[in-house]
This record gives sequence, structure tokens and C-alpha cells, in this order.
Amino acid sequence: MSARQRELLFGATVFLCTLPIFIVSRIHYLADSKYSMLVSESLLYHGSFSLEHYALPRNPPTPQPDYVSNGTEYHLELIGDRIFYYFPPGSSVLSLPFVALMNALGISAANPDGTYNPAGEIAIQRRLAALLMAALSVVLFLTARRLLPPATSMLVAVGAAFGTQMWSTASRGLWNDTWAILLLGLVILILVARETGGASIRPMLLATLLAWAYFVRPTNSISVAAVTVFVFLRHRREFMLYALIGVCWFAALVAYSWHHFGQALPNYFAAGRLRFETFTTAFLGNLISPSRGLLIHVPVLLFIAYLLARYRREVALPDLVILAVTIIMFHLVVVSGFSPWWGGHCFGPRYSTGLIPWFVLLAILGLNARLGQLAKREAEIPFRAGQKGERLLGGTLLILSIIINGIGANSDAAARWNTRPVNIDQQPERVWDWSSPQFLAKWLN
Repeated sequence: MSARQRELLFGATVFLCTLPIFIVSRIHYLADSKYSMLVSESLLYHGSFSLEHYALPRNPPTPQPDYVSNGTEYHLELIGDRIFYYFPPGSSVLSLPFVALMNALGISAANPDGTYNPAGEIAIQRRLAALLMAALSVVLFLTARRLLPPATSMLVAVGAAFGTQMWSTASRGLWNDTWAILLLGLVILILVARETGGASIRPMLLATLLAWAYFVRPTNSISVAAVTVFVFLRHRREFMLYALIGVCWFAALVAYSWHHFGQALPNYFAAGRLRFETFTTAFLGNLISPSRGLLIHVPVLLFIAYLLARYRREVALPDLVILAVTIIMFHLVVVSGFSPWWGGHCFGPRYSTGLIPWFVLLAILGLNARLGQLAKREAEIPFRAGQKGERLLGGTLLILSIIINGIGANSDAAARWNTRPVNIDQQPERVWDWSSPQFLAKWLN
């Protein structure tokens, strides 16, 4: 078997290991993504982003901080006499082929009489989300293989799939981050391939992937800006083409917004949505609160930080470490400016889902550095007790991460925690209550 055939076999194994588990996991959220597949169908059959072709209830216009909603349906924005999906259109556009396939199989987000079909929407979203996250698992495996042995690369890919929000959030519905992290995973694969093997930076593809990551979730403007600086500093020859394609895509977004809304960017993209009213509470809550804290729900991140600190002199691609850490820090600052900062009805640190590919990149670089140093020391001391301790620590934290995110993907009690005993949006201080954390709801409530 050739090296390429072995890679394909390993990649197929990762896909087949992750997809069935994503599909059979029980919990599904139809929150912000409600109506997104109906938008896809509107594009397919009416060539329109607006939804007035469907029999949606017309509720009294309700002013929100930055738009006018269709009554209490915060998902729907009223522009004159037209109804639009308030959230970014990127996911709806990228999902068109899959939605067309589901429609051909008799599954639709619209009933024959034009009314909305939430069951059909969920059926489409849960299949597509599972497929996208299985595909991302393969992308992460291929990225790891640039620097790690096959078995370790499979461990990284499967660990990311089940030990992070990939399982508990991104595969549970078509959140904005579901498409976004697949696109960012491909961006990182291109960057790592360029830094390790001298492959082309592929400026047109790289700019397109980043543009669409922004189209599906504006928070990814942080990744766009950071990668743009990285390309400018390290790949000047390809930068002009990269920048030109990026400007073209941004111009297309402005044209879309001006045509439909009469302004440069849709309301959801407005920077004014970041108010930083409770920044300190939000920042700490996004990191360490028992029901929304990133380090609580993905404790294996502590081991990744340890690896990078312990083996910092052996890190093969320090510029990529700087890039990833910069994006992570700015992302955490920005999402701490949102209101509500706790992410509404979800499981765990939903707002940090977009960081998964960057954390996996750091894990790959940390493990590569560890293997490099251990290979040097093996000649001097064949066996070191510290190696066994590190494996035990990393394995324990990874297992904890998988258990916690598995609860989020399968526990009805954890999902009901958002509304019982009190709606989290009415009593957000519940996220700090260690006597009743969401991931233990099945046993404590």
C-alpha cells in the first residue's frame, strides 16, 4: 500500500468512526439556526434571500437593539414589507447542495402549503451538521499528519471530535460555527502544508475560505485579520492575489447588503453589537464558570498549554503558535463583549466553538515538540518516568473532556437545564452555580 493509500485509509477510518456517533447522538438544538434551511430553499426555488414566499406569521414589528424583529421571532428581521433571516446568510448558501438533496428525498423545511416545518428543518440540520463535523475530523487528521505519526494523528482528530464542542455544540445543529470551523480547519491545513512541505499558499483558495468563514460568522474577522497579517509578513509574493480575492469577496457582501438592506453591511455584522457591558464577568465566565467555562468543559486544553510551555524550545513552527494564540486571545475578548455573553440556550462554552481548529493546531505543535525532545533524550536515557506521567495526565484530561461533551450531546437533563428550574436568560447567574452545573444536571436535578 502506497503512502497516499494509507492516508486515505486512515482518513476514511476517522470519518467512519465519527459520523455515526454524531448522527445517533440524541440532543439537537434549533436555536439561532432556525429558518436557515428555509432560506436555502427560498434560494433554490425562488432565487431570493427573503422569506415572504412562505406562509410565515406576520407579527407586529418589534424593535431590538440593532434591528426590527418579526414579533418575538428574533430570528426574523423585518425590512419594510419583507422578511429576512436575521443571522448571516453564509450557512444557508453553503448548504444549498445538501438541502437540494434532502428535498429530493422528501425532507423539507417547508410544508406543501408553504408553512414552516420545524421538524424538516431539524432533520436537515442534524444530518448536515454531523456530516460537516465528520469532514472536519478528517481535515484535522490530515493536518496532524504533517507533523505527527498516524496513530497520534488519529488520536488528535478523534479527541477533537469528541472532546470539544464539535460533539456537544457544532454537530447538534447548524450553528454559525458549524460551517465556520470546517472552513477554518481547511485554512489551517493550507498554512501547515505551506510551512512544513513548501506547498503553495494557494492565495485564491485561502482568501475564499476566510471570506466565507466571515460570511457565516462575523466573529471570524479576527482570524481573517490575523491570517492576512501572517500572509503579508511571510508570503509577500502571493499576498497581492490573496488580498485582491479577499477584496472581491468583501465587495460581493457589500453589494448583497446594499441591495437588500440599503446599507454597507447587514445588521448582524455591525460592530455596535459588541457592548462590553459586563466584560470582566463575561471573560471569566467564558473561561471558568461551571456551566459555560471553556477550561471546565474542555480540560484537555490545560495539557495543551503545558506541552507548549514545557517543550517550547522544540516547537517546529513558532510563528503558527503566535498566530493561533493571538486569534484565541482576541476571540475571547470579543465574545466577552456580547450580550447575552452566556450564549442563551446551549451547552457549555458555545461562543468558543470557533476556536477549535486553532486549539487543535496548538495541540499538534505541542505534541510534535514533545516527540522531538523525547527522541533526543531517548539516546541518553531509554526510559523516563516523566513520560508515563505526561501520558497519564494528558489521557485523563482528554477522557474528562470526552465525557463532558458526550453529556452535552446526549443528555436530555443537560438540555433542559437551560429552562429548569428557571430560564437561563432570565437568571444568567445560574452559570456560576457549582451546586448545579449543566453537565451534572442528570444527577443533581
